[in-house]
Amino acid sequence: MLKVENACITFHANTVNERKALDDVSLHLKPGDFATIIGSNGAGKSTLLNAVAGSYLLDSGYVYIDGEDVTMKKSYKRAKYIGRLFQDPLKGTAPSMTIEENLALAYSRGSRRGLSRGIKKSDENMFRQRLSQLGLGLEDRLKSKVGLLSGGQRQALTLLMATIVTPKVLLLDEHTAALDPKTAKQVMGITEQIVRDNNITTLMVTHNIKDALSTGSKTIVMSNGRIISVLEGETRQSMTVEKLMKLYSDTAGDSFSDRNLLD
Repeated sequence: MLKVENACITFHANTVNERKALDDVSLHLKPGDFATIIGSNGAGKSTLLNAVAGSYLLDSGYVYIDGEDVTMKKSYKRAKYIGRLFQDPLKGTAPSMTIEENLALAYSRGSRRGLSRGIKKSDENMFRQRLSQLGLGLEDRLKSKVGLLSGGQRQALTLLMATIVTPKVLLLDEHTAALDPKTAKQVMGITEQIVRDNNITTLMVTHNIKDALSTGSKTIVMSNGRIISVLEGETRQSMTVEKLMKLYSDTAGDSFSDRNLLD
């Protein structure tokens, strides 16, 4: 479903600040795979997501989504394939518009549907039903402005917007990091349910080793723009935070610099 082959991106090329953000990165996710990505600051985690989304074009290498070569397609041309959430709950929604208007815009992605003739009753009923599955009471607030929602409510709504038309690939860039622990756990549970119910191929960057090992089906470990290990199956199940830290130190010759990784 998602294939990245020999991806390279260099920032500030031919200057004293030159840095390889992605250094010959390759990965292959099958339909329904849910991969978490862990690594220290500057490891290339978000750069990899940006490369898949088309926000950064590769210097060399390839990106395939569902067998289609999208390497040279810019982000707006990949949007019909990809759902994405960011760390900031304020991104991804229009705060001055209502919940149902935001959902209608998301539902129109890749089609000719729009808001010019209003929202169909059938769509409104579907929005209400999908919102009820979040368990946050938003189904009774369709006419509320999104700017009035809490961070957790807004991030859950953004997740629904990103998946209301099932994407081929879902990209989650530390989408619970800005939330308090209780809300983060709730949003993560909603995430896992939506991904599982819709069999969505997913890449999730996380700042937390425990989440990286307990969420999804495989864990990708990155350092200095490279994938240094892919953990899955029994190897992943038996992996502990301490073992992963040692693996990272032995393989990357470095240690995790972000203290949040150990929370």
